[in-house]
Amino acid sequence: MPLSTQSQTDDEFYVLVATLDNARNFEVLQITMSPNQPYFRLSTFGNSGNAHYDYPKDSDMMELFQCTKTQMNRYKMTLLKPSTKALALSCKVSVRTDSRGFLSLQYLVRNDDGQICFVEYYCCPDEEVEEEGS
Repeated sequence: MPLSTQSQTDDEFYVLVATLDNARNFEVLQITMSPNQPYFRLSTFGNSGNAHYDYPKDSDMMELFQCTKTQMNRYKMTLLKPSTKALALSCKVSVRTDSRGFLSLQYLVRNDDGQICFVEYYCCPDEEVEEEGS
């Protein structure tokens, strides 16, 4: 099971929030996790064009990266859109997928009293993606 935990302290975090917040412009988010480069890639596809954001496993944003098998899954942006409120408030985000491509997003949020809360969001993949060159 690939696992990637990201700490939300870098400007690249805002790229992800902006990408998810503009769901009307993009129809699909593809998440690629791999033991080889590009390690963790977010790709968006839609009428406005395509965009790819690569995050190296030793990035300051990555607290932990574990992946033993390349996995590519697509998710409808309309299904991910509700999770952007928690994403905007989070200190850390854990991104996990299982072998079927089910996505688990776990957001660590600190409330006004400093208490830690977790918000979890699950999403099933939109479609199977064939590996390039197969």
